[in-house]
Amino acid sequence: MTASKKTEKATDAFETLTTVNPEAFKQGYEKMAESVSTFADFQKDTYEAFVASAGAFAKGFEKLASGQTAFVKAAFEDTVANAKAVASAKSPQEAIELNSEFARTAVENNLGQVSKAADLWIETTKETVEPLSARYSEMVEKIQAFRP
Repeated sequence: MTASKKTEKATDAFETLTTVNPEAFKQGYEKMAESVSTFADFQKDTYEAFVASAGAFAKGFEKLASGQTAFVKAAFEDTVANAKAVASAKSPQEAIELNSEFARTAVENNLGQVSKAADLWIETTKETVEPLSARYSEMVEKIQAFRP
């Protein structure tokens, strides 16, 4: 590289530095500080959304577990009551009728419980995803705001 090229590059670098005046630097710094603050606030809100999401999931799971426990307890009690009724039946025909009625009722109850559990999981999923979905939407808006 020749001396004139080196001088030209040094002059260009000096001119670049001198064009950045204190006011431009201050504005750039303030904009950067504002961006960092906005990012920190966004992260705090995102953390709170994750906590809310986890809480909604735990609450839904607790509802499902308690409902399932109550269902199993009731089903067990119904089975014991049916066994006692069949054991005290006066004829084989009566025992078969009691078992048939018990089986029909048990299937209906099981289908009803499956439906309740599915509805609860759907509700829990919606409540769990809602806070995270809102954060995602806000993130997309912020990213689009920074686009040129």
